[in-house]
Amino acid sequence: MVARQIPTSPRFALRVLGLVPLWLVSIAILVEGFPRPPVSGAAAIAAFIGAVLLSVVALWKRWMSIALAFVSFFPLYLMGVFDEITTAYKTPFILVCAVLLTVGAVVALRLSSRPMLAALSLIVTLSIVVLLASHATAGFWRMTDALGYYRCFPDAPGCAPLPAQATPWWVLFFTLAD
Repeated sequence: MVARQIPTSPRFALRVLGLVPLWLVSIAILVEGFPRPPVSGAAAIAAFIGAVLLSVVALWKRWMSIALAFVSFFPLYLMGVFDEITTAYKTPFILVCAVLLTVGAVVALRLSSRPMLAALSLIVTLSIVVLLASHATAGFWRMTDALGYYRCFPDAPGCAPLPAQATPWWVLFFTLAD
């Protein structure tokens, strides 16, 4: 049996270029948080503007579908899901979601000759990301409650930082219910 190779055509490469806005938006939403986020305000604005401009060009040139453009800006929804979570947890949560969205988008690109399957793969991907993000957020707030944080957000000005024994981000993201 011969393994199927990833297409190396220039057309496929240009379609993969349509994934760049997803990462630019993901980088842009890292700007909000405490302690100091890993992305400056100027870099976040530049990333977001770059995502919009690249999306417009990619849509115009048909390197990107409307569905992929929607997926590219989906991290904006995640910004609300992860609101008020300390940067030490929010940053990896957002980046893992971006990886999952990228995998789903690549699968959809591979299935582009079958539009219904491509759309289904994007819907399943978005559903998985929403469920994992919600699960991680709920786990974070359960952890902070267990650590005694009330009316105070960990690492926020005037509040204590998370202690060393705090549950690692990946445990909150990937483990099933407690």
